[in-house]
Amino acid sequence: MSRRRSKILVVSALAVLLLAWEGAVVLTGAQASWPFPSGIIRSGFAITADGTLLVALAGSLQRVITGFLVGALVGIPTGIAMGLLPWVNLAMRPVTESLRSIAPIAWIPLAILWLGVQGNAALFVVAYAAVFPFILNAAQAARAVDRNHLRAARALGAGPGLILRAVVVPSTLPTIFTAARIALAIAWSSIIAAELALGVKIESGGRSVAGLGQLMVATLYVKRDVNALVFGMLVIGLVSFLIDAVLRRLRDTLLPWARR
Repeated sequence: MSRRRSKILVVSALAVLLLAWEGAVVLTGAQASWPFPSGIIRSGFAITADGTLLVALAGSLQRVITGFLVGALVGIPTGIAMGLLPWVNLAMRPVTESLRSIAPIAWIPLAILWLGVQGNAALFVVAYAAVFPFILNAAQAARAVDRNHLRAARALGAGPGLILRAVVVPSTLPTIFTAARIALAIAWSSIIAAELALGVKIESGGRSVAGLGQLMVATLYVKRDVNALVFGMLVIGLVSFLIDAVLRRLRDTLLPWARR
């Protein structure tokens, strides 16, 4: 089967599925409780046109990027130190292995208690979710650095700082980019979960704290619009795909030797 015919078959099957979905919901009169394609499109257009979606998306992305950067700033140096220095690994490994098994969302009650409810709790959850992929992958990459290269650099008179910049960092960057993709995916799912847990009753300056998770809670429990809820889920998946695509393109541009 040619590629063109394969594409036509896939599109046709998808169209039939969507039409069947639409018909099943409309004919049974279940539009109030079940999402359907035209309703999702209509609700999605409404929350996009009035700016609600963009405000919520901007709020979530801001927290994700900030938490991701905090996770990277803490996790990468910690992981490299664990990979290069046995005594650091011996001291830190029990801590990291114990903490990484705790789901980020489990920290929500304590995060609210410590940091309040105006976005800082969600930011803490994101940073916590992002730090461990960086630690684990940076440590593995540092252990994999060719020791002959390290010995050669020392023999040529390079100090620890130069060895770190000229040998360790270039060797670990491909793995760290992989860690960044994993960390950002986990951070994105964690911010949505955190915002869902915080709900819509949290106020900041008289308005609900903006975030996709809180928007989804509002559309379901306040507006009773299940179609807008599903549209939010689709946006979450699309944003996750685009974030990963940007990181892959950045990796291929900065590290052409690491392309796969």
